[in-house]
Amino acid sequence: MKKTRTLLIGLSTLLFLTNCQTNSSNEQSTAPINSADMEVVKPLTEQELKEQLLQKECSNSTKYLDGTLKYEPKYKNALSLKVKGLKIVCKITNKATLATFKDIGAHIEFISKTGAKIFERDIDIYEFIAPNGSLTYNSEFEITNQQYKDIFKFNWRITKATCK
Repeated sequence: MKKTRTLLIGLSTLLFLTNCQTNSSNEQSTAPINSADMEVVKPLTEQELKEQLLQKECSNSTKYLDGTLKYEPKYKNALSLKVKGLKIVCKITNKATLATFKDIGAHIEFISKTGAKIFERDIDIYEFIAPNGSLTYNSEFEITNQQYKDIFKFNWRITKATCK
């Protein structure tokens, strides 16, 4: 009799706890749980992670490119000191981990003391820059002597790049 009573109390408690767990899970979701609907998330392979990173770097190419620009005058002749053009030297660094960039576009603005734009140029650099690599690009363009005298500062930015 004592064993039967203990067994009945144990079964009642178990039934009560099972019912409580079922009710609490029903409150969270009214849809029945189907094991076929449950998606198991497996960790990405090393190759999949690399592909994701490469896509991210390629979609934000200008974010990974940085650099410096220097310029100096190009004289008609050494005696006259009349400027006929500018020589520019760009050093661009690729901070991406996997992406190699090519066909880089940059925009340069030369500005006077008053903030007026003297002239601007767009340049295209048809070179490859490997991940964590750098590139030095030289170019020249014509300007007048007065334009050169009016230069107070310049702004430049990389506007585009294509992923290899």
